[in-house]
Amino acid sequence: MTNTKSFKVTIISTLIAAIFAIAYPCFFLNVKADAATYKGSAQSNYSQKAEIPAKTTKLNDFAKAYYFKAASKTTKGYDWTYKADNNNLKIKCKYDFTAHKYTFKIAGTSYGLTHLTLKYKAANTKWNTVKMTVFVDSAKNIMRTA
Repeated sequence: MTNTKSFKVTIISTLIAAIFAIAYPCFFLNVKADAATYKGSAQSNYSQKAEIPAKTTKLNDFAKAYYFKAASKTTKGYDWTYKADNNNLKIKCKYDFTAHKYTFKIAGTSYGLTHLTLKYKAANTKWNTVKMTVFVDSAKNIMRTA
């Protein structure tokens, strides 16, 4: 390479380096972050913004309450019971006598994971058993995982 070309390359590379040296800090001066605007933890900030539905019947979806529906063929009425390994759930049942259907509403009362066995009368002498695993988060939202 000749001396003139080498001198031109040096000047051009110096100018490019100077442009980057000036532009780089200006880019970061325009980015603003204020940690004081976020109150609470990242999880609480997310849950405050996320829309949690009032109820769900799906697996792996958070809601304020989980609904489980089941049909029966009883002629003398209905009966149900449950067993849980944690005391963090509130369970209610409504029975539709015309349609012969159970509607169970499961809501969370405190944080934790619960293994639940729900039993209901499917016929006059037959009981059905449904096993569930239910998670309640710190905001008392509930999710059936299994």
